[in-house]
Parts: sequence; structure tokens; C-alpha cells
Amino acid sequence: EVPTITVETTAGSSANLRLLSQGFLDMAIVQADTLNDAYNGTGFFSNSGAYTGYSAVAGVYTEACQIIVPTDSPIESIEDLAGKTVITQVDSAAEEVLNGDMADLTATFASLETIGDYNTAFMQLESGAVDAVACDLSIAQYQMAGKDTYKQLDEQLSTEHYAVGFKKGDTALAEKVTETLKEMDEDGFVKELCDKYADDGVSYDNWLIK
Repeated sequence: EVPTITVETTAGSSANLRLLSQGFLDMAIVQADTLNDAYNGTGFFSNSGAYTGYSAVAGVYTEACQIIVPTDSPIESIEDLAGKTVITQVDSAAEEVLNGDMADLTATFASLETIGDYNTAFMQLESGAVDAVACDLSIAQYQMAGKDTYKQLDEQLSTEHYAVGFKKGDTALAEKVTETLKEMDEDGFVKELCDKYADDGVSYDNWLIK
């Protein structure tokens, strides 16, 4: 019997972990570093405290956080962001990195702004309201596809693994999803999907469950 799945959109990994812990979700995609912070009450969760009401499988995909600037921008490195206005999506991986491991870099910015979605962030970049956008590589590739208005800095803010989190105690679902993901890879379906969305920044080289 094929289970009925309802897909929900949230603000990102931090929100997903809170919702999992509070029993509002059965399964969610999360970043492994954020999962670790949530479990230990560190980093982005240092003020709210630990969230531990979930289980997780191994990381499934590697993702990088990037800086995107206008093509004609003089910004060529992350050090050039000093005195500049950088924007990212609220509760995103980029926000967590910039307020966590890269906090010293963020302290050099004129400001770090947050907004509800990346589409609006890139509209602000295009209008000149901000100097740079911090986002995941796949989002950067999607926003830059077919355009010559943006460029991506060579340096990455971070490299992280995406994992799948489950409601705590639901080991049956965790094992089933892990098994299914491995089968999807073995029959070539994962690579087919990655190739299909390659223009959006998805690469089979970043797939981890093999």
C-alpha cells in the first residue's frame, strides 16, 4: 500500500526541527549541522534551548552556501563584503552560518538583512538595495540560470550535508526511507533526477547514500 504524503513548505531546517520535535511533522529534510545544533542547544538554538524530539538517518546530499553579487560588482572575495549590505532568507542555512561559524565575517558587514523568500532577496540585489545575497548553491544556480546579471564568488561560506529527520521513535519509517533511497540510487533513478535538474545546481556527485 502506497502511503499518502502531504508536502508542507516551511522556513527551513531550523523550523523543520522545531516542528518535528513538537509533533507537527512526521519527516523533514534538514541540514546536518543545524540538526547537531538543535540537539545540543548550540549555535542558532543557543537561546531557545535544545530540540531533541526526532530521529535521523545519515546525510543524503552535500550542499554549499554561496555569495552572489551583481556581475559588475567590485566584490571578488568574501573579504570584500566588509562594509557591504548582505541579505539572506530568514531561518535559512546561510543565516545560521553567518550568525554562527562565520560570525566574525558578518561583523564586518554594514548589515546582514533577512527576508521571507529568496525571490525577493534577488529582486533587492537587482535593484541595488543590497550588495550581495547569501544562499545555497542550488538556489544560486536557479536564480542565475540563463542570466548574465549575477556572479558567484569562488569562495564558499560553508559545505553542509542534508539529512532526513523523522518523528522521534518512528524507526520503521526511518528504515523504510533509507532503504528506498538506496534502491532509487541502485536503479539509476537518483542520477536521472540529478541530471534532469542539473541546470538548477543539482549534481549527482553530491549524493551521499550509495
